Amino acid sequence: MVFLLLVAGAVGGFVAGLVGVGGGIIFGPVLFFVFQAAGIEDPILTPLTLGSSLLCTFAASASGTVAQARAGAIDRRTALVVGAVAAVAVVLVGRFVTTEPWYDKQAFQLILGVLLVVVVVRMLLKKDRADTLSTAGARTGPLPLAATGLGAGVIAALAGVGGGVVMVPAFSGLVRLPMRVAAGTSTAAITVITAVGVATYTVLGWGAAVPEGALGYVDWRGAAALALPAVVTARLGVSTAHRIDVRAVRLSFAAFAAVVAARLLWNALV
Repeated sequence: MVFLLLVAGAVGGFVAGLVGVGGGIIFGPVLFFVFQAAGIEDPILTPLTLGSSLLCTFAASASGTVAQARAGAIDRRTALVVGAVAAVAVVLVGRFVTTEPWYDKQAFQLILGVLLVVVVVRMLLKKDRADTLSTAGARTGPLPLAATGLGAGVIAALAGVGGGVVMVPAFSGLVRLPMRVAAGTSTAAITVITAVGVATYTVLGWGAAVPEGALGYVDWRGAAALALPAVVTARLGVSTAHRIDVRAVRLSFAAFAAVVAARLLWNALV
């Protein structure tokens, strides 16, 4: 089991660096299945999965942010504004998730699965602009950034991801950042979002009947096997993203999201 977690963490970190999603769309499902196999059930299973996934995502995105900054692929103002708005949404929606009994494992899998299907379709239909790091012509006004941050924060709290599944297509389409900058800026914003998310789920789960090794709804010991290799491979993913064609980055994101969506929807509906 530990070996599989290490492999999954390495893959999640690489994908996080490659396409700017933070890796939560791998970490979340993996932790969900691991906790469920350990006999953990709701009302602890779902919030524990969300909080622990956010911790792994923070580790991967923080490592990726350093590499993206060195590559000059982060629009810092956009990342800070979107990250701040999303952080507020994480706190508010996190409170909702941990107090509503209907938000269980089926709802978690269904929401994340449907979200990923929408993202896959959007990315497959998208036409690429020039492969550049220039942000000239980007629409970084308060309205598009606030809308992106709100969507990212809601999804981060509901699905245990960093919000990159919202931010990458939004930055590329709505904000009109080049694909490589969209991925780098998303990675930086995810670091802010997940740091707040981890703190939120720790506080909200304080005193709950969580497994040994967990602080609130964040299982630090269980997440370590995913987070440690992700820190290393996130940087490899970033370097790979800046060496290959931008279309390959976009299609890699779509292919990965489709596989995860299929697994989640199958478990939720069958």
